[in-house]
Amino acid sequence: MADIFLTKEAVVRYENKSICIRAPYDAEFVNELKSSTSSRRWNPEKKEWVMDISERDTALTITRRYFLLLMENEPLDKLIVEQQNELRWDKLFNIESGDSLEVWIDGACSVNPGSGGYAVILKNKGQVRELAGGYLLTTNNRMEIMGAIVALESLNAKCTVTIHSDSKYLIDTMTLGWAKNWQQKGWHRNRKEKALNSDLWQRLLELCMKHNVKFQWVKGHAKSLENNRCDELAEMMARKPGLPDDVGYKKESNHAQ
Repeated sequence: MADIFLTKEAVVRYENKSICIRAPYDAEFVNELKSSTSSRRWNPEKKEWVMDISERDTALTITRRYFLLLMENEPLDKLIVEQQNELRWDKLFNIESGDSLEVWIDGACSVNPGSGGYAVILKNKGQVRELAGGYLLTTNNRMEIMGAIVALESLNAKCTVTIHSDSKYLIDTMTLGWAKNWQQKGWHRNRKEKALNSDLWQRLLELCMKHNVKFQWVKGHAKSLENNRCDELAEMMARKPGLPDDVGYKKESNHAQ
């Protein structure tokens, strides 16, 4: 059984449409946070960084690279580590330019649409990392796409990445070029029909330009231990209380009405 290496912890909470992060001082973390978020501000009284909720995903992605996350006083990342004792956690997961990673992702919803979760497993040079999150009102398809986004956003160097997913929607949209085609048509599938989840497809396409990414379909609920583990984590996150809003889904739903 491998040793477990835990990083320092950062406490994340939500308040008045803001995300608040309290973490031990780390110069690299502070510099990356400042360069990647426009709304960040320092609250000297509570000794925490505060950002608009619209920058939540960016803030969490950066924070996750340096610290274990304590979400609303619940040790989310620590909980995952304790459930899988063979995890090895390093500050930046020891990613180097040119590395070849195997990634498994999955998404889940309690009802569709409804509260949902996504999960990611990354493997690189004998190391394993798990990431998970969720939203209050979203769809299963959005959680599948979010898993791929979170996986690629967690990488701090250009890599070759094979993403395994049991979602035909995700795999076909990326491998058959549908997303690029919709993008070229102004996020329309045809003259009358808009492409759903365009906000997430845009993010994923941009991330795929930074890495050499291959998408591979895997049969769900079968013999893949990694896929089954992702399914377990995604469902766990979908049931987690206090999930934030999926702003992109809200906007899309409002426009459709």
